[in-house]
Formats: sequence, C-alpha cells, structure tokens
Amino acid sequence: MHDSKVGDSILNSLVRSSISFNEDRLETLFQDFVACAVLGDKHYGAKVPALSTGITERAVTLGLYASALDMDDVDWKVLTHPGSIIWATAISIGIEKNLSLKEVFNAAAYGYRTGATIAHFFGPTHRSRWHVTSTSGAFAATSAAAIALGLTEQQHLDALHICAMNIGGSPQAGFERKGAPQTNRAAAISLGITSAHAALVGAPLVENIWDGPRGLFEMFSVEAQSSEILNGIDTAELRLIDTNGFAHSAVTAAWKLTSAISENVDSITVFLPSSVAAILDASRGGSWWNSAFAIAALWESKDPCNLQSAAQFLAITTLEFEDMPIGAGKVRVVTSSGAHEEYVERAPEEVSWREIKWGKAGIVSAEDSYRRCSSFPLSALR
Repeated sequence: MHDSKVGDSILNSLVRSSISFNEDRLETLFQDFVACAVLGDKHYGAKVPALSTGITERAVTLGLYASALDMDDVDWKVLTHPGSIIWATAISIGIEKNLSLKEVFNAAAYGYRTGATIAHFFGPTHRSRWHVTSTSGAFAATSAAAIALGLTEQQHLDALHICAMNIGGSPQAGFERKGAPQTNRAAAISLGITSAHAALVGAPLVENIWDGPRGLFEMFSVEAQSSEILNGIDTAELRLIDTNGFAHSAVTAAWKLTSAISENVDSITVFLPSSVAAILDASRGGSWWNSAFAIAALWESKDPCNLQSAAQFLAITTLEFEDMPIGAGKVRVVTSSGAHEEYVERAPEEVSWREIKWGKAGIVSAEDSYRRCSSFPLSALR
C-alpha cells in the first residue's frame, strides 16, 4: 500500500524548495541540445516545417529535431532522455516571452530536477511497462513551462496535477526501433506546455492523483521506493558516439584497445548488459542498433564518431550479454599473443568528440545557439 502523502510531498518539494545548479554544465547541455536540433533539422530536410510558430508548435518541432538522430542527452541513473523535452519547452517560451538565456537556464534546471525525481520515484516496474522518458518528461516539461511562464508556486503545483491526469507513452515506440520515441517526446512537450497554460487560467484538476484503481500508483505501476530529490543535471550525459547509447561504453572500450593492439585480430567479442538483450539483438533497426557492427566499424575507422563501415571486421565480431550495469560495456579481442580485454562503465565526454558533433552543427556559443532557435531552418548558419 503506497502513501499518497509521499507523492504529494515530492511535488511540493519540487515546486517550493530552492534550486541550485551548475550553470556551466547547463550551458553545455543546452548547446548540445541545439546541436542535436540543427543536425535533426538537416536530417528531416523540410524546407518549411509544418509546426514552426507559437510556443507549442516551435517546441514540438525543436523536440522532434533534437531527438531525430538519437543523440540527445541521456540520464543513466533513471534511464531517460530529458534534454530534448526540457530545452524545447524552455527555449520556445523564452523566445515568445523574450526571456534572457539565464532565465531559460533556470526554467530548464527545474525541468531536469522534476523529470529525474519523478522517474526515480516511479521506479523500474513503471519503466518496464511505460516509456519513462514520456511520463517523467511530461512532468519535466510542465515544471520548465511553469517557471518560464512565471506561474506562482500554487499554479505550478496545479500544473503538475493536470499533467498527472494525462501522462502516457507506450514503450513499444522504442522496441520497434523505427524512431517513434521522437513523437513520444513531442507529446510530452505538448502536454507539459498545455498543463502549465491550463493552470495559468485556473482550469479544473484532480486533487488526489495517486490513490485508488484510477490513481498513478496502480495505473502506472509506480513503485514509490525512493523520495529522493535529484537535480537531474549532474547525471545527464551527452551522446557523442556514432551509434546507439547502450553501446557507447563498449565502443569506448574498443577504442582504448585499438591503441594498445598492433597485431592482427583473430576475434572480437562485445559484451553488453543482459538487461538490454531484448533491445540490442540486432534483429531490427539497422546498423545503428547493431552493436557488433559498431565495434567492427570502430576497429576499422579508429574513430568513435565515424562508425559507417564494418566490412573488414564484422565477420569476426560477435555480441554477448552478461550481468553488468546498464550503460556499461566490455570488449575482448583475441590475437596471436592472447586475449586483451577492456571494460568501461560510462563512456567519457571526450572534448574532441564533442567538437566534431558541435562543429557539424555550427555551434559557436550559447547566445548564438539561442538566437538560432528563433527561426527555421536551424541548419542555416547565422
């Protein structure tokens, strides 16, 4: 039996407690978001976006673009992709209301804190049945929108209740490996902005969002095992490697081995967490979701930012799964001198990799990045 008072206490803390954040880290997350959006804009290639004006329309477009290449940020602690939702919301309101970049950062900080805390509170069972980036992301967007729009604390709390009445997001979007999580993110963005606007005008809401057969605990399999308030910023990490995020640590491990091994390679074995076996069995999604391909391509190019060809090494590369933390990876290479192994728990944010990604998008400063979000196409350098 869960206690609704715990859930209410968390929401109250998220709304009423003071917030502090590392502004330099937020600036990095922000510029990476814009880089993702610019590259996504190029990927879509639409001359005139269907949705491009007004707060919600701009935010949805930015969110779709930022997640298009599956390189938006990731929080491995709670297994969400927060930035493409939070920044799209805060930036779009900022542009409409002429907010300073510092004010946008403040709104985003609230979004990161709310999203991470809610995802952690909802827990693993919820995550196994729902797309947690969508559910926690809607709460994150609501907080970001509430702060950016200047809602009172009570209106902010009301907005979170309105959001809770409407959350959703099927995990099937991710399992099909066809990019549908982009639209899950866009829906979360739209819901967050709608919830904040509804609270602003005093729309009706449900007071008890937690209890009973129609409450969040039961409907959304909320575990409610931790009431810890997370800031969400410190655990958000950039994705800079040219393959799916689950394989980044394995690619890093292979990258380290390439500099240590000069012999001919007899075999390469990639080890990933057992918890992602159903996602990364290479049965769908093409080379992006084939981690054996990624490691073989890395061995060919020696460049984690260029994993396009695996012709030389794919035939001798195999994929296995074993017990390790999600996000970790290991690679074993066998040569005539024996077996060489490297394990990496978290892929680093190598500055050179970041510069390649940001360079492709023309990112030069936070101020310029904010300016570029004010009109489409984002890919047009200004």
